[in-house]
Amino acid sequence: MSDSEMGRRALLSGAMLATAAAVIAESSGAAVIGGGTASATLAGRTLRFLDLTHALTTAFNWMPARPRIAMDPIIGSGLAVGMNLNRLMLVEHTGTHIDVPRHFASDGKSVGEIPLSDLIVPLVMIDLRARSKVDPDAGLTPDDILAWEKAHGPLPKGGCIAINSGYDPLARMQEVAKGSGRGSPGFSPEACKFLIAQREVKGIAVDAMSIDQGTNGPAYPVHQEWLRSGRWGIEGLTNLDAVPASGALLIVGAAPIAEATGVPIRAIAMFAGS
Repeated sequence: MSDSEMGRRALLSGAMLATAAAVIAESSGAAVIGGGTASATLAGRTLRFLDLTHALTTAFNWMPARPRIAMDPIIGSGLAVGMNLNRLMLVEHTGTHIDVPRHFASDGKSVGEIPLSDLIVPLVMIDLRARSKVDPDAGLTPDDILAWEKAHGPLPKGGCIAINSGYDPLARMQEVAKGSGRGSPGFSPEACKFLIAQREVKGIAVDAMSIDQGTNGPAYPVHQEWLRSGRWGIEGLTNLDAVPASGALLIVGAAPIAEATGVPIRAIAMFAGS
């Protein structure tokens, strides 16, 4: 890739970062264009927004004896005027969610301590679907990262590296309930070490329910090393088929809950499109 092309891509990424807040603020100009997608036009440029989030329902209670989410109505004084109010019981790491350093480091940052600048970042998509069909526990390797860079240029600084493995957590939970295994693609320990030592990356993400590939449990080496390095991970993304390999921006909507080790999020990809 030429220096001019790399510069053009960097300029585009910077422009997208700079205009993200403005586009979102002008919500009256956004048009819904399908389930989980929207578009907006700013300065003559069309931007697309794609929801990468699973609906958070009791479908994620894959162990009925230990439910991860429950919602109960609260009867209060507002009932007479039509007020509705629920009490929510939730395990932090349920549905599409973020793992923060506190998850594996008692002195690490909690969700409430993650700065906004770390939650709006360039998004890199690496396709692992073909390998995952052969190996349900496939792991992303340093060679996969280098191959992506050969095709698209250097990883953007401060970005998030996401794996599209084609994993459907809700379908897989049904398989688990039937006792048919828990294959889970994710990051290999080698890829984790490579990114920490040789690249400036803030986060990693997967469509599976663990950033560790299935063969890593129950030691969770990627969780341990990655989160203890001060970085975050996202688990349970969806709609990754529609995200470009490069040039997208990830917006992580995470409530700043004090002391939380993780929290369900609204993950949104933004990229140029028609």
